Amino acid sequence: MKLKEAKIVFMGTPFFAKEILENLLKSKIKIDLVVTQPDKLAGRRKIKKSSEVKILAKKYGLPLVQFEKLDSAAFEKIKSLAPDLVIVAAYGMIIPKSFLEIPHYGFINIHTSLLPKLRGASPIHTALIQDLKETGVTIMKIDERLDSGNIIDQKKVSIDEADKYSDLEKKLIDSANEILINSLNNYLKNQESIPQDHQEATFTKIIKKEDGKIDWNQDAENIWNNFRAFYNWPGSFTFWNKRGILKKLTLMEIELSQNPGENKRNGQVYQIGKKVFVKAGKHSILIKKIQLEGKNEMPIENFLNGNPDLVGAILK
Repeated sequence: MKLKEAKIVFMGTPFFAKEILENLLKSKIKIDLVVTQPDKLAGRRKIKKSSEVKILAKKYGLPLVQFEKLDSAAFEKIKSLAPDLVIVAAYGMIIPKSFLEIPHYGFINIHTSLLPKLRGASPIHTALIQDLKETGVTIMKIDERLDSGNIIDQKKVSIDEADKYSDLEKKLIDSANEILINSLNNYLKNQESIPQDHQEATFTKIIKKEDGKIDWNQDAENIWNNFRAFYNWPGSFTFWNKRGILKKLTLMEIELSQNPGENKRNGQVYQIGKKVFVKAGKHSILIKKIQLEGKNEMPIENFLNGNPDLVGAILK
C-alpha cells in the first residue's frame, strides 16, 4: 500500500502539528479525519481559542473532531472509520493501549528528538536547556509505553548557539517534512522498524509557567539556555521590588556576557556606559529589551528613562 491510497486519521494540536498536516495536504495525501484538542480559554479575557490544527482543518474542509478525552465514544468514532494508519504529531494526550490496535499499520508519531534520548513532553525545551549541539526528529510506532516504540526513521538537526525555541522548532518541522512521506511509504511497503535501546533512554518533564522564573544564583550560561528554551512560552521573568511593590519583569531580548560583575551580588542590576547587566554566577546577562507587567516591551535604555532606580536593584 502507498500512503496516497491509505485511509488516514491525523491527530495533532499546536503549530508544529499544523505544519506537518499542511505539508501532507500540499503533497496530496488524503486525510479522512482530523482529531485535535478542544478549544481552550486564552488571554486575560478568557476567550475560547481554537488549535492551529483546527483552523487549518476548517480551511481545507476536513472532517474534524475534538474529544474531551479518549474514552469509549472516541474509540468507536475512530474504529468506525477503519483507518489504515493514524499519524500523531504533538496531539497532547496519551493514546490508550486499546486504540493502538484499531489501524492495521498502527499509530505513527513524529517525535522531536533522536530517540531514545529525550522522551516525553518537552524534547525541544530540554535540548536547549541542556545546551545540546544536535537533536533531531524520529518517526516511530506508538506502543503502550512513553515514546518507547520502534523507530521507522530519524534525521539529525544541528543546534546553533543563538537558536531559540522557535528557531529550533522550525528546523525540526522542516526535517520532519523532508522525511515523513518517504518514511511512511517505505514503512507501508515493508513494515520495517528498529527497536529502541531502552537502556539509553533519557526523559523530559512537563514545562510549567513557573519554570520561566529566573534563578539569579544560577550561572549566566544556564539562564541564557533557559531563556532560549522558554522564549515562546512561558518566557523568562523575574521580580523587582520597586518602592515596596513587587513588579514582574519579563526579559524580551538578552545576551550572554562574559562581564564578571565584580563586587556585585547575584541578581543585581548594574550599568557600564549605556549597557545594562545583571550579575549571575561568574558572569552576567546583558539586557537589551524588557517588559514591565501590563506594559509594552521596550529597549532597556527607554525603560531606564522612566525607571532609573532599576540600576542597583537586586532582582528576585
